[in-house]
Amino acid sequence: MKNDPVTRLPIEPVVALYDRACPLCRSEMHRLKARDRHGRLRLVDIAADDFDPAQWGFPLEALRNALHVRGADGQWRIGVPGIAEAYRAVGLGWLTWPLRVPGAGRAAARAYRWIAPNRHRVSRWLGFREAGEDPAPRCDDGHCPTHY
Repeated sequence: MKNDPVTRLPIEPVVALYDRACPLCRSEMHRLKARDRHGRLRLVDIAADDFDPAQWGFPLEALRNALHVRGADGQWRIGVPGIAEAYRAVGLGWLTWPLRVPGAGRAAARAYRWIAPNRHRVSRWLGFREAGEDPAPRCDDGHCPTHY
């Protein structure tokens, strides 16, 4: 009896809407993308001149305040769950195990709510500023407002 070849459906990539203008964000997302051996993570730069937030159904201000990741299942994960989804997409989901420890996920979410709108300042503190880069945040008034 002849075996039929297994038909594999293409896996929809996970899409991360991230701020490439943020050195920390850029470094982390590009590090993940470098580990993406199967093309399962697509990065979309919300700071690009041609980026249209309406195409994604979110206001730009919301996208600036938290990483938005659409999973392969089509569901959006925002903030810390989005980070975990991006890690899972490239096979590094096991690194997110601390988020499953009781209380740790909530603590990470609280920290993220402060870090995300202050990501340019945090980037400088952590030394992610590139040589010759303008140290000022790239948000309109030097601070990215938070809306949760």
